[in-house]
Amino acid sequence: MVRRVTRQQHEVVIAVIGVTGAGKTTFVCKATGRDDLQIGHGIDSCTQEVTPVSININGQQVTLIDTPGFDDSERSDTDILDQVAQYMTETFQRGVLLTGIIFLQPINQPRLQGSEMRRTRLFKKLLGEDAYKRVVIATTMWSDIPEAEARFRQEERKSRHDVWGDMVSAGAKVVRHDDTQESARNIIQTLATFDTPVELQIQRELLANGGKTILTSAGKQLNADLHQEMSKMTREIENLKREIEQMQREKENTALEMRELEERERRLRDNKEQQKKLEESNVHMILNAAATVLPPIAVALARHASCVIL
Repeated sequence: MVRRVTRQQHEVVIAVIGVTGAGKTTFVCKATGRDDLQIGHGIDSCTQEVTPVSININGQQVTLIDTPGFDDSERSDTDILDQVAQYMTETFQRGVLLTGIIFLQPINQPRLQGSEMRRTRLFKKLLGEDAYKRVVIATTMWSDIPEAEARFRQEERKSRHDVWGDMVSAGAKVVRHDDTQESARNIIQTLATFDTPVELQIQRELLANGGKTILTSAGKQLNADLHQEMSKMTREIENLKREIEQMQREKENTALEMRELEERERRLRDNKEQQKKLEESNVHMILNAAATVLPPIAVALARHASCVIL
């Protein structure tokens, strides 16, 4: 049975979730004014553990939970999901529930690639539809691309039901984060207005099934995505194997053709040498024939000459 918990009236707990490189730790640093948190650059995540950071905003105590990013270059999404699930379950059992979730999405990413779609599906399964109204989707990295393109990408995701549209319809908000302290705190205050906590779907499911991630909706979604990716990779591997075999056959055919070419060139050289020898042999035979014929002629002429004189 799920353990029902309550929290103190002014305690606000917000999880900051997103892909590696979305700017989660940067967001926390901007909001808190701290500069001692390690910020990652590029595709490598610096947040290796779930890290709670406290801040006071307008007299209200807020705890931001900085989470490791999905699509990490060092760890799999399965490892990240396990780590986040473990933390959420432990805090849930201690009576600490979330007020809301900030989902950071870099707007400078190419349009709706498969990896983003997979992350979004996983995020939804982790939350559950009942928690959508406690979600703020904050788009980051606006300065990296033209304003018009960034707006188009944000609106495209909002309008599609299979991306953010269903969450927006259920109460989620999509906002622009300008990488400033004011922007970060405004996003936090959007969620801090809620005076009751929210239970995530993964928290309820883990407690109900004895802590097995694979049996949760998020675990099943990740498993399905992994199965689909493995099937795709298997097909690609088979195609590559066929291409390599074809190349090897072509290489073998090319080697055979090269050997045939070399053999014909050798035979051509042999024929040329034989022809040359034949020509030289004919000339030699003619000269020898002349040498054997001339002496009898000379004798006959000599005899004729002697007859005339007489």
